[in-house]
Amino acid sequence: YGVAKIDAGDSVTTIAFAPNPPFEAIRIIELVQKNKHIKLAGNEKLRIERELKEPKDRAQLVRDVLRSLGQPKVAQPA
Repeated sequence: YGVAKIDAGDSVTTIAFAPNPPFEAIRIIELVQKNKHIKLAGNEKLRIERELKEPKDRAQLVRDVLRSLGQPKVAQPA
């Protein structure tokens, strides 16, 4: 999914993407429009504001967000 870094705290989770992630940018825009607790934080980060005390719940949130972006595009061999 082109993730560079994940910071997951009790109330805010940030997912930073590497430049040129392997999914369409429109997917992030749709995700932000559909979910009021998800915001753009600069060009390459998503900020998810949700109170989750348990680490397993935070991990599930990250998995769900990444899955909602769709399957990553696989580079075609030259």
